[in-house]
Amino acid sequence: MKRIRVWPIYLTNFLLTSSLGVVFVFLEDVQTENSLADWEIGAIAANGFAAALVVQLLLAPLADRGRSTILAVIALIAGIAGPIGFAYGSSMLVLAASRGLSGIGLGLFGLLARKALLGLDATGGGAKLGVLLSTAVAGFIAGPVIGAAFEPLGFEAPFLAVSLALAVLGIPATRTMLRTAIATAPVDYSDLGRLLARPKVQAAMLIQVVVFGFIGVFDAVVDRFLTDLGASTGQVAMVILFVGAPMLILPRFAGNLAERMGGARVMLPALLGLIPAMAGYGVAGVLTVAAVCGFLHGVSESFASISAQVLVLEVTGAPRAAVGSSLLDAAGLGAASVAAAAAPIVYGASGQWVFRWMAVFGVVLGLIAVQRVRHGSDKPFAPLPEPAVS
Repeated sequence: MKRIRVWPIYLTNFLLTSSLGVVFVFLEDVQTENSLADWEIGAIAANGFAAALVVQLLLAPLADRGRSTILAVIALIAGIAGPIGFAYGSSMLVLAASRGLSGIGLGLFGLLARKALLGLDATGGGAKLGVLLSTAVAGFIAGPVIGAAFEPLGFEAPFLAVSLALAVLGIPATRTMLRTAIATAPVDYSDLGRLLARPKVQAAMLIQVVVFGFIGVFDAVVDRFLTDLGASTGQVAMVILFVGAPMLILPRFAGNLAERMGGARVMLPALLGLIPAMAGYGVAGVLTVAAVCGFLHGVSESFASISAQVLVLEVTGAPRAAVGSSLLDAAGLGAASVAAAAAPIVYGASGQWVFRWMAVFGVVLGLIAVQRVRHGSDKPFAPLPEPAVS
């Protein structure tokens, strides 16, 4: 198979997640400036996740069938338009819609990027998905840094800078994905139901709910939580760096490990680190403790997220990777949407208890996921036709 230029894909993925990350250091400012209620901030934070969920479930079969052109165009336009709308929006509806456009861009681009990186064969897919995750996390980390760096130029500046960069780099990334040979299959919506019946897929979705539920809570209240601990905007960005730094390095290693050992064997140790990290936020009284919990959070999430992706890939292979990842992402994004919408309200009422309750939630779902993995081994998703080339 001819090697593809992967750097435009990774860079665009980085920019799409940074466009979401820029928002987080400004949520408290947006709330104060526009006199928004807690539930309105929750709706804005959640809408990006919700929009990505819907478009992935509806359009993933098209990606596996090889009909990617229209999806790529929508992803690029939505990704560019989202930050611009957020820069100039002043009402809850406009801000939520702009956040939704960013979610659509990231969700669709993620589907197409996975298909292009896997190509005709899922072999080595764990490492490739790991690098894609690392670039996403790098963008998330860079987002608050971009926001803090451009803040002296005005609130709109970081959003416009990200949109401009997406316009420049998104075009070569889109061309690369559309020119890459990919494995296709005659997928329809019944495949979603068949995949849902598989124990490995069920376990992976539960892990994704835990991972993204934690992300939703963290994203929605991190600025407020750390500000309450006495953090400045720069210190908020620094703590977020502690969360994301391990995920810049570890996902590729985690992907190789999960592919070699099996996703199920990586899943449990990851949960044993992730859940205490979330509980730690609930008792942190100073920034130093929050940063240490954040570092453990980042290390554990690197392995937990990749273990879920490899579990699904073990079932779908490359031909049905889009529908498999759409189910996985739908579970995660649904959890993130609910968590992000509820977290500001719960935090406003009970403070750091929101993190403790999420840790208990993670324990319950983690135990169920372990039971599903032990339910029995899965054979590859069959019958599969010979992969087509698109």
